[in-house]
Amino acid sequence: MLGMVGTLVILVGSSIYDIFKKRIPLQILLVGGVWAVICLVISVVTSGVDALYSGLCGLLPGAGLLLLGYLTDHKVGYGDGILLMIIGLLEGAQKVFLIFCAGLFLQSLLAVILLIMKKADKQTQIPFVPFLFLARIILLFA
Repeated sequence: MLGMVGTLVILVGSSIYDIFKKRIPLQILLVGGVWAVICLVISVVTSGVDALYSGLCGLLPGAGLLLLGYLTDHKVGYGDGILLMIIGLLEGAQKVFLIFCAGLFLQSLLAVILLIMKKADKQTQIPFVPFLFLARIILLFA
């Protein structure tokens, strides 16, 4: 429960900044990271080693985005990768993979619509964090 609430709060703040400024503030990432570690420690104490394993495996999608950002010369933002790592610690491996895949799907859907309407081209940058937020909201009710 703490992880889900933390994820939603972090995603709301990050989405606003990502939409308007095309970046995620370091303060949000730091507070989110500290909160994620605290929640992970609490879940390990209450649930055992499986929670630690799930949290550590939840780092993989974010680490993949960080690597992709490095390999593509920052076409994918590092903030997106760090934020996804925080969500992985908060939500666990299974949920972060669902959030990540749903977010990618939703962003791709918008990109296709914008391309069809000729409102964007292949150089258009679309912020990713709002789609992670939307994906988390959809998964909350699914």
